[in-house]
Amino acid sequence: QMVRFFFKEKDNVNAKILKDVKFPLMLDVFDMCTRELQEKLTPTRERMRLHEEAEIEKKKDAAIGIGQAKEGDDVEHEPYWFDDDLGSNNSGFYELRAVLTHQGRSSNSGHYVGWAKRQGTHWFKFDDDNVSSIHEEDVLKLSGGGDWHTAYVMLYGPRRLAKGAGIEKKEAAAAAEATGGTEAAAAPAETPMDTQ
Repeated sequence: QMVRFFFKEKDNVNAKILKDVKFPLMLDVFDMCTRELQEKLTPTRERMRLHEEAEIEKKKDAAIGIGQAKEGDDVEHEPYWFDDDLGSNNSGFYELRAVLTHQGRSSNSGHYVGWAKRQGTHWFKFDDDNVSSIHEEDVLKLSGGGDWHTAYVMLYGPRRLAKGAGIEKKEAAAAAEATGGTEAAAAPAETPMDTQ
């Protein structure tokens, strides 16, 4: 929660602090953790990195017509906590899930609006009974600096890793390392030119 209001004794009002305060879509608290905790976080973070690289490759392939880049609702996720600490975060990454904004100049007046992440870069804006679909770029504009909606409360949740994500690439890297970085390739078939 941001401190967005202060009491002006002269005017006897809770005035709004309009300062532009940027907030991240992905909050990484790794550097704030102890060395011991950082060591526990590293394996999941490495799998997340490998998964991101694989997703980038899929998107590149989809862009040139090989395969498809998919974003689905029915993805199963791995637990985001440590086995010995239910509810903890085993990566140190937190995704912005929702924002509560205030529009107006004082805490006694104005309008509150909720913004919630749907999936990927798609968000919903809940303005009383009006619900509209928005893009995450619009959420980043809620940082303040004027009379537009100003972020007041940001809700972050643990970043989740899809089941099996990052494992294939990790296994392929381990296999390549075991073979000295070379992969066994089948001998090419002889062509008529080779036999002449």
